[in-house]
Amino acid sequence: MSGVYTRSFRWKMRIIFAVTFVIGMVPLLFWMTKLILPWENYGGSIMVKTLPRQFSSQRQDSDSDLKKTVDIDEKAQDKSLEEYEPKKIKIYNFSDIIRDFNISLYKDIDPYRFCINVTKTHETSVNRQVLDTRPGECNSVKYNIMSLPVASIVIPVFNEPWSTFERLINSILKHSPRLLLQEIIIIDDKSDLDYLGAPLQKYVEQFVFMHLHRTKERLGTMKTRVMGTKLAKADVVVFLDSHTEVNAGWLEPLLYEISQNGTAIVQPSIDIIDAQTFEYSKYFDNNIRGHFKWSMAYTFVPLTPQQMTAVRAQPTKAFDTPAIVGCAFAVNRKYFLDIGGLDTGMRTWGGEDVELSIRVWLCGGSMKISPCSHVAHIFKAGHPFKMEYSDLVYNNRRTAEMWLGDYRKYFYYFNAGFAKPPEATDKFDIMDPVKKKFKCKGFGWFLQNVFPELEVPPEGTLYFGTLRNSASDCVGPSDSVKLQSYPLLVSAYCYLYYKARNFALLENGRLMIDGKCIKVRQDLLVVGPCTNGIGKWSLKEKLLMYIDGSISKCATQVTKVINSEKLQVIKLMPCIDTTKTSEWEFANKIFKG
Repeated sequence: MSGVYTRSFRWKMRIIFAVTFVIGMVPLLFWMTKLILPWENYGGSIMVKTLPRQFSSQRQDSDSDLKKTVDIDEKAQDKSLEEYEPKKIKIYNFSDIIRDFNISLYKDIDPYRFCINVTKTHETSVNRQVLDTRPGECNSVKYNIMSLPVASIVIPVFNEPWSTFERLINSILKHSPRLLLQEIIIIDDKSDLDYLGAPLQKYVEQFVFMHLHRTKERLGTMKTRVMGTKLAKADVVVFLDSHTEVNAGWLEPLLYEISQNGTAIVQPSIDIIDAQTFEYSKYFDNNIRGHFKWSMAYTFVPLTPQQMTAVRAQPTKAFDTPAIVGCAFAVNRKYFLDIGGLDTGMRTWGGEDVELSIRVWLCGGSMKISPCSHVAHIFKAGHPFKMEYSDLVYNNRRTAEMWLGDYRKYFYYFNAGFAKPPEATDKFDIMDPVKKKFKCKGFGWFLQNVFPELEVPPEGTLYFGTLRNSASDCVGPSDSVKLQSYPLLVSAYCYLYYKARNFALLENGRLMIDGKCIKVRQDLLVVGPCTNGIGKWSLKEKLLMYIDGSISKCATQVTKVINSEKLQVIKLMPCIDTTKTSEWEFANKIFKG
C-alpha cells in the first residue's frame, strides 16, 4: 500500500509542478507578445507595438564608409541618437557638405524671399543649447520607453534656409531617444536652392534611419504630409515644419499620449523663435490653447478659467484644445489614414489644421496639447512661396462647406465678401466616406461640447466682436463693480480674452453681450436683461449713439471714481466736440451679400 501512496504522491507533485510552470510562463508570454505584435488597435485598448527595426537592414546605400549602424542598448535606452553613433565614423555637418560643393552658405539671404533674417539665422549656432522650457513638474515624469510606440518623423521642406533646417535636424538627434525613432522622412517639395539638391542628398546618406524623397511637382503642405504618412513604417507619425526646433524630452510625452489614446492627435506646447533675432523663448506656459474664428482663421488664446484650474491641478497632463496649430503634431499612423489624413483637395498651405481639428472632434477623436513636450516654431513675416490669398479663402471655404452644416452662413458673414458661396458644380465630398464610417456628429455638438467660446451672433447682427475705444482699449463687464445690481461696463485690455467680450449691434437697435442688453443707468452703461421700451443704439461713422425718444447721446470713455475705486467707464455724453474717447470700432462688420 505504501508504494501506491508513493506513486500517487509523485503523480500529484508532477501535476502541481506542471500547473506552476504554465502559470509562471503566462507573464513571460504576455511580455513577449507586447514586444512582437503590431500596435494595431488605435483605440488604445491594446498597449503593444512593433520593435524598432535594426537600422542597418533598412537601406543599402553606396557610400558605406559614411553609414552609421546603431545597436540597441537596453541599458541606455534613454540616450539620444547622437550618443549611439560610433565615434570612429565622422558625420559631416550639413553646412560642411554644402561648402564641399563650393556653394556659399550666404548665397541666398534675401529676407524678402525667405521672410526671416537669413543672415542672423546663419550666424546662430546650429548646435545651440536652449533653455528647457518645460514646466518643472515634467522633470519628475519617467516614461517606460519599452512600452511606448516608435515614431516616424515627417519633415516637408521647400526652399528652407540651410541653417534653420540643420538646427532642426540637430535638435532631433540631440533630444530623441534612439529606441523611439524608427526614421526621419524628409519630403523635398520641388525646392530649387542649390544646397537642397546634391548636398542634402549626401548629408542624408550618412544616416541609415534618414530618408529623402523628392516630389515631381509642387504639392504643398497637405499632400506632402500625406505622402510622408504613407511612406512611414512606425506606429506613430510626428509632423514637423522645417523651421522648427525641438527641446529636451519632447518626443516621449507625445508617444505616451498616443499610447494611451490612439484617437487623440497631440500637439506639443509651442515655443517661439524670433524671425529677426533668432532668440528662442518660451510661449506656452500651460495657459494657452488653439481656437479659430468664424472666418476659420486659427488663433492662440488663453485657457478658460475653468480649464486653467484643472490644468494647474495636473500640470503634466495633456489637455483638450478645440484646434491645434499645424507646425508640429503627432498621431497614430493608421488612425490618421483611417480618419482621412489631411484634406488633399486644399491648395498649397493654410486652413488644414482647423479642418483636421473639427473633423477629428466631430468623428469621435480628440485634439490635445502636451505640456511636457516643447517645440519652437519660427512664425515668419510672410509666405516664402507663391500663394494667393484666394487660395487660403478657398481652403477655409472647404472646411465650412464640409463640416459647419447650417452654421456655414456665419463663415460667409465674417469673410467680408471675400468668400463666395460655392457654385453648383463645386464638390466637397472628399470626407463623405469618413463621415459615414465614423458616424460623425453635427457642428452644433462641437459648439456645445468642445468650443462654446465660439459665440453664435444673434439673428439680425450688423456688427460683432470686441468693442474698442480709439483712445484706449476694449471694454467688458466688471466682475466686481455694479450699479443698481447691474455689472458696469469698464475698460478691458483687448488681449484679455475673457475680459474683453464680444458685443453684437443688431438691426433692431439693441447692443447685446452674452444674450443680455447694454442699458443705461445714471448715464453709465451696464449689462442687464433685455426688455421692451429701452433706447436704440447705432454706429454713425465711429460714434456709438444712443437714442431714447428725442434724446441722442454718444458713448464716451471717462474716468470715474465708484465705490472709492478709480475706473475707466463708459458714459453717455452730448454728441458735440467729440474726441478719440468718443470713437468706437467693432472687430467685425457682418457681410450679407
